[in-house]
Amino acid sequence: MKIERKGNLFVIEGGPGSGKSTQARLLSKLTGWTLFREPGGTEFGELIREVLQERHDLEIHKLASLFGYMTTRANLVALEAIPRIENGENIIFDRYWYSTYAYQGAEGVSKKDIAVMAKIATQGLKPRLSIYYDIDPKLGQERKNMARQRQDRYDVKDLDFLKQVRVNYFELINRNPNRWVVIDASGTIEEVHDLTIDTLKTRGLIK
Repeated sequence: MKIERKGNLFVIEGGPGSGKSTQARLLSKLTGWTLFREPGGTEFGELIREVLQERHDLEIHKLASLFGYMTTRANLVALEAIPRIENGENIIFDRYWYSTYAYQGAEGVSKKDIAVMAKIATQGLKPRLSIYYDIDPKLGQERKNMARQRQDRYDVKDLDFLKQVRVNYFELINRNPNRWVVIDASGTIEEVHDLTIDTLKTRGLIK
């Protein structure tokens, strides 16, 4: 499907404790761009999110996770992202298929299969820019614990798993460095926000 791009998609990524969702909200408030979270973003997607993401006693196979995330993504892209972009809107995704590559890839799912499925689920929709908020996984875990934030089933994975998630992100970043910006997320919320705005201004994406 050919997408008529009058608007743009911007993607925010990062591991636990990176503050990516906070930064996504701040960016949306500043720019007026509509923010969607993944998984979720639609009523259907939010229902699936509750099953996929939250901590519960359900046993979820890694392939079931893969299909679940792609299902919510397909719905969000088709019903919200593409129509808005074709209408000239700029939108922000708090996570995209890159998260599936990083997390399900760390669970042992074929990264090649993830990429193939993602192309189908997203109809080939690529972001204008993706921002990765980088933080040492150990520091990220400590931040989550100190803040007593609600933790999903991936936030509580062991440190080795989260280190592999970070490695997987950098695999994607190094393949397409022009489409990514890596921002050090170890500073304060205000410092990281300033870095984000400076990056977008430098690229001519905001004034």
